[in-house]
Amino acid sequence: IHINLAPVVDVNNNPANPVIGMRSFGEDPESVSLKAYQYMKGMQDAGIIACAKHFPGHGNTNTDSHLDLPVIKASKKELRNVELVPFQYLIDKGVSAVMTAHLSVPALDNKKNRASSLSEKIVNGYLKKKMGFTGLIITDGLDMKGVTKNNKKGKVALKAFVAGNDILLIPDDIPASIKTIKEAIEKGKVDEERLEESCKKMLRYKYLSGAWKRTVVDTDKLLGDLNRPSYQHTVDELFGEAITVVKNEGNIIPLAYPDTLHPAVLIIGTEEETSFEQPLKQFMPFSVFRLPHDASTSDKQKVLNMLEDYNLVIIAVVNTNILASKRYHIPESDVQFIEHVARKKTVILDVFASPYAFDFFSGTTNFKAIVISYQDKPYMQKVSAEAILGIHKAKGALPVGAGGFAAGTGILIEKSRLSYATPEELGIDTLYLTKIDSVALSGIAEKAYPGCQILAAKDGYIFYQKSFGYHTYDKKQKVENTDVYDLASLTKILATTPALMRMADEGKIDINGRLSDYLLYLRGSNKEDIGFREVLAHQAGLQSWIPYYEETIWNTDWDTTVYRSSISELFPVRVAGHMYIQENYHYAIYNEIINSPLQEKEYTYSDLGFYLFKDMIEQINNIELDDYVYQMFYNPLGLRHLRYQPRRYFPLQNIIPTENDQVFRHQLLHGDVHDQGAAMLGGISGHAGLFGNAYDVAVMMEMFLNGGVYGGRHFIKPETLNDFTSYQFPEKDNRRGLGFDKPLHEYEEHRTNCRSASPESFGHSGFTGTYTWADPETGLIYVFLSNRVYPDMHNSKIMDLDIRTNIHQLFYDAIGEEK
Repeated sequence: IHINLAPVVDVNNNPANPVIGMRSFGEDPESVSLKAYQYMKGMQDAGIIACAKHFPGHGNTNTDSHLDLPVIKASKKELRNVELVPFQYLIDKGVSAVMTAHLSVPALDNKKNRASSLSEKIVNGYLKKKMGFTGLIITDGLDMKGVTKNNKKGKVALKAFVAGNDILLIPDDIPASIKTIKEAIEKGKVDEERLEESCKKMLRYKYLSGAWKRTVVDTDKLLGDLNRPSYQHTVDELFGEAITVVKNEGNIIPLAYPDTLHPAVLIIGTEEETSFEQPLKQFMPFSVFRLPHDASTSDKQKVLNMLEDYNLVIIAVVNTNILASKRYHIPESDVQFIEHVARKKTVILDVFASPYAFDFFSGTTNFKAIVISYQDKPYMQKVSAEAILGIHKAKGALPVGAGGFAAGTGILIEKSRLSYATPEELGIDTLYLTKIDSVALSGIAEKAYPGCQILAAKDGYIFYQKSFGYHTYDKKQKVENTDVYDLASLTKILATTPALMRMADEGKIDINGRLSDYLLYLRGSNKEDIGFREVLAHQAGLQSWIPYYEETIWNTDWDTTVYRSSISELFPVRVAGHMYIQENYHYAIYNEIINSPLQEKEYTYSDLGFYLFKDMIEQINNIELDDYVYQMFYNPLGLRHLRYQPRRYFPLQNIIPTENDQVFRHQLLHGDVHDQGAAMLGGISGHAGLFGNAYDVAVMMEMFLNGGVYGGRHFIKPETLNDFTSYQFPEKDNRRGLGFDKPLHEYEEHRTNCRSASPESFGHSGFTGTYTWADPETGLIYVFLSNRVYPDMHNSKIMDLDIRTNIHQLFYDAIGEEK
């Protein structure tokens, strides 16, 4: 391609314009000039001839020049201040070509019914001499009625040539046109130098554009060449940048409080599923209702009745077109229905059509928020929904005034949640990431685990999210991104630690104080003086763990005073399938912790303190730990796959099994926590018990990276997070933060962190084969989830092969942060 008849530089200052409309960059001459210049520059930098059109400006017309000759009634001053501004700007910037339009412009040529493309005054006199244009001049199609209606057949081309055009586009009769021009030259009516001028121009531009090289296009690869992923990415990026929020009452966008919403989505224009719905449904439970255009009154009433139960309705108007004369395919009955819903409910309206569509509405007062998404394309629907959620930034501005909103209106909606990006968008080589695939698959081949989930994000953008393998080695069920794993000790940083940070922020606990200040039963014990910081950093001298279950089994059989095979009033707490523990047995567990010996105050990783934190959190807040973290974090964050006791919330087929325990529970653990102590507490503890998927883990880590803010809401104070994620006792050779693990002060192979993790980074690993890490220095989040304990918890291959940390290092290498 050597020439493109673009950009359109018409200033669309007439909403009723039947032919330019969405082809224009807008109604502001300066904005049109700047955008058209970027379009022109991009093409000409690539060696393509750009052509500014339609001179002297087709924006202020009521007539389509394909059908008749439009009249531009503006004065010469008005033309200079509006229509001609973009043309002059591009001419000064070196545009290669200009297309002349079929317009009657009395201010420049007052001869009645003379088209500007045929006017020597306009082409030679104004474009070339007055505006100084020396490039190619191309007519608009000479078969259009704007020129054929008032001129004899065969004469149009001659008039266009005489006017000063170099290229005569689509004459109505090519042989007659050639004959007429030739005769005019031979008879001396047209100077031969005039012909040479145009010929030399065309030869010059053929040379400059490389047309003389006669490069042959390989048609065998044409489809692939024209549809490269990078091209589609550019298109998608432009769509995303265009989304415009013109009203946002009460800052309802982005949806910052999903836990307070009972939302519905109403699709107007189709009864089929749309791309608009998917991001919304993934984020939180949305009910979706769909109506075709011009739906029956009874169908509309049914929808109205069903919407009564919802406190927010997001209306998306789809299946539109570009024709103002057809109301953009939004019938009056649809407008009336939408306005009726807005009078009754809180409504966010998103219209996938021209902004001028809002001129058909009686007003915008009743809408809480209004989004203009311009084009009815699947990707546009997706990113527009993401903008409403805060997953995608909305930064567009109206190119034209419409619906009572002035041109330039646009409310900035910042991205406030994790979203997705291609690796290339972040400067990462997709091919390099295949190394991670290879390591993950090699772990499966080595039977380090039957399957896994891996996610990586940088600067708030997920660039890698994959699931590998199966739930078990029988390969019957593949791992999906929505499956949940037993997170084991990730519970410490995803439940207990954030709960303590929140309570510290609220003044409910003093992190510099003692546990016995809040747990009175510790007073008088050897743990009376242990402090929060010591316990959270594993520096308190607590022993590593206590095998509580050993005292409740005899020769592998359960003690029937402790367990029963069926649930009852005295044995209500589920440990595993057909295994229920005595109602008050947790007192025995806590007594063992209270009476356990203290060791020297040196670094020893211990679960015991996190049992105590569970009890403390519940006593102070008068609520169970699982309910507290759900209400304070998971629900407000929109997390749908992060819960204790997963059998209550997820289908069993979405829960990854862990060990086939033949020592304590005598069964395959499927939906019940693997950790024995947590199991004896009913699956809810401060050290283990949480189940989740990689995405929800990543959201929690992103919230930590953001200083306790996510989705526009503040969960934890940044100074509190900074304290908890900092080294606490480095002088005692302790690498821990408060609850969080940290890199070793000096890197050692086969340890908890990879080589490139910065000293500011933090995370944790889990016994079941889980791992997550976040690095403020690089913005990198990494999540690895597996069930390496299936079917045997003594399987140590994941550690022996350093799979989790090796993959972590590969991600650092991929983002160019290798050390």
